[in-house]
Amino acid sequence: MTQEQNQQHISIPVTGMTCNGCKSNVEKALESTPGVIKSEVNLGLKQAEVNYDPSVVTPQQLVDAIRERGYNATLPPSE
Repeated sequence: MTQEQNQQHISIPVTGMTCNGCKSNVEKALESTPGVIKSEVNLGLKQAEVNYDPSVVTPQQLVDAIRERGYNATLPPSE
């Protein structure tokens, strides 16, 4: 599929989550963002693992979607 060919992965640090409801809220914010293929939030590690289509959504837009739900998210440091 085209989505799989264009798929990229990013780990986004997220702070401000205190419970599974928060985790779910962040996942819903990401999954409702066009271009997101899959998201999984780890409450313990305080990060969101996101597979996305870079032709549809940018990493900054993913961070913005999390921030709009009231959590702090930042782009990961460049490698």
